[in-house]
Amino acid sequence: MTKTDRDTLRSLHGRKKWEHIWAYYKLPIAIVLIVVYILGYAAYRHVTKKEDVLYLGLVNITAGSDLTEQLTTGFAEAQGLTKKQRVDLLSGLLLSESAEEQYVYASEMKLLGAVSAQRLDVVLMDEYARDRLLAEDYFLDLRTLDASFHALSGLNAGGTVLDISDTPFVRQAGFSDKVYLGVVQNAPHPERAAAYIHYLFQR
Repeated sequence: MTKTDRDTLRSLHGRKKWEHIWAYYKLPIAIVLIVVYILGYAAYRHVTKKEDVLYLGLVNITAGSDLTEQLTTGFAEAQGLTKKQRVDLLSGLLLSESAEEQYVYASEMKLLGAVSAQRLDVVLMDEYARDRLLAEDYFLDLRTLDASFHALSGLNAGGTVLDISDTPFVRQAGFSDKVYLGVVQNAPHPERAAAYIHYLFQR
């Protein structure tokens, strides 16, 4: 700002002063405001960003609010996680012969995308989804996660799928069909997936 500009500003008062500032300096003001907004937004995202410690997918299963709470927040609390850590839930996946073909295709793409991006650890599913995903070799041998899983009565012969229908909260949810659990081959959090299985059976 030159001396002439400063003198001009001193001679103006009230509304005229602000009109002069805006007329001659609106571009620098706009740039400063944009920079302040970007920095503020980046700081807000950093402070509020959640760390995903487990990715959970529901296939052909609809969980009510109580069950969803137990499957996500309940596990986080049992693990003593911080408020910035969470279980990320991927729901609404439908693989069924009776469903619309487009919806099934969209679900398949979501599931494949989550696995490819390593954003899926544990899958809870019904019998149809179990058979279909087993045929596509989605799951790892759960016994490789924890030797104690050999003793689980609901484990299939290959050790890749576990019947969790009799775990307390699944039973309380009142599912008419059996519910199964599998851990995907390239799960990004295998240790946490093992802890999740223990959580389900210790409730």
